[in-house]
Amino acid sequence: MKIQTEKQKFAARLHLALSAAGLSHLKTSEIATKFNLQHPNESVTQQAVHKWLNGLAIPSLDKIETLGVWLKVEPKWLRYGGQETLTDPLDEALMSMITKLTAQQKTVLINLISVFRTSNES
Repeated sequence: MKIQTEKQKFAARLHLALSAAGLSHLKTSEIATKFNLQHPNESVTQQAVHKWLNGLAIPSLDKIETLGVWLKVEPKWLRYGGQETLTDPLDEALMSMITKLTAQQKTVLINLISVFRTSNES
C-alpha cells in the first residue's frame, strides 16, 4: 500500500476545508478567482489550484494563511494537519484514491456518502 505524501495529505485537508465551507462544488478556476480576491498581493493560477487539490504541490505559507482565513480553518492545521493519523489501511487507501479524483468525481462521491449517511440514520 502506498503511504500518503505530505502533498496528498494537504490536498485531503484542503478538500475537507472546502467542503466544510460549502465550496466543494467550485471549479479550479473559480477557486483561483475567489482566492485571488482574498490574496491580492500575488495571484495564483487555475493550474496552481489544480496542483493543490490533486496532491502535486503545497502553497507557500502566506497563501496557506490566506486559505485558512478564507475557509475559516487554522492555517497550521491546513498545512500540517493535527495529531490524528490514519491507522486504518482502508482509510489510507480511500484518502489516497480521493486525492486522484477529478472535482466532478469528488462531488459525486460527496453526494453518495451523504446518501449513505442519511440511510444509516433512518
